[in-house]
Amino acid sequence: MSHPTHDHGHPHAPGSDHEAQQPAQTRSVLAWPAWLRVLAVLPVLLALWLAVWWANTGAGVTAW
Repeated sequence: MSHPTHDHGHPHAPGSDHEAQQPAQTRSVLAWPAWLRVLAVLPVLLALWLAVWWANTGAGVTAW
């Protein structure tokens, strides 16, 4: 019985976790579920909303 070998030459036992050590392929953000995309965008939207609110309150204007 022969064990599978990889590019680096040494054999691995069947069912070893060697494949788990390989880097995971990154998925596109568009492939994420909708709820995860919403969670990813919420902090940016909140920061923009707070910046607009802060600018409208006149916090950037100082009286001399």
